Amino acid sequence: MDKKYAKNGKTKAFLKRNMYYIIMGVCILAIGAMITVALLTQDKTPVPDPVQNDPIPDPAGNDPDPVDNNPEEPVPTPIVFRLPVANEANVQMDYVMDTVVWWSTLKVYKVHNGIDFAGAETDTAVAAYKGVVRKVEYDALNGHYVEIDHGNGLVTYYGSLSEPAVAVGQQVEAGTVLGNLSTSATAEMNLGPHVHFAVYKDGKVVSPYDYLPEGDK
Repeated sequence: MDKKYAKNGKTKAFLKRNMYYIIMGVCILAIGAMITVALLTQDKTPVPDPVQNDPIPDPAGNDPDPVDNNPEEPVPTPIVFRLPVANEANVQMDYVMDTVVWWSTLKVYKVHNGIDFAGAETDTAVAAYKGVVRKVEYDALNGHYVEIDHGNGLVTYYGSLSEPAVAVGQQVEAGTVLGNLSTSATAEMNLGPHVHFAVYKDGKVVSPYDYLPEGDK
């Protein structure tokens, strides 16, 4: 009986000395068990993906938002010349490149690559369109002449002028005075005072009527 009482006394003494640690251990175990249960019972329902604003398909099969892989290029504004004379336009000799015509001064038949606008020596020749003066020169057959570069290979020519009123490199607008009509072009001096108006595209002569307003053709 004495041994039994001795063992019980040691147990009570152990519990008494370590009661604090025992209680702490029990609390830790309890907290761990609660966390484990919470994790096991956590809602594992998958979160849906964010709603995407996909276009609603057209029952007719049409693409609601088609991608234009071939956008139309902007249509360039056509160039329209004004008449190369400030006063009334009198065509003395017309543009003719599909046959030959009689040149009264040279006494020959040949094509005529421009339009001769006749008038008085006081009448002025003007730029048909805006551009940059690229030539101001003189030769006996063509007289004083001016060339204007309008860009994109387009050039206008004004021959048989009096002393030109512009210089190479000068910016001009439609209507800028280039000089007076005259007979400085000896190849056409029998026509009287006039301006020989010609148009070139990429170095080749073209009809001035391609660029003049419909009413002037």
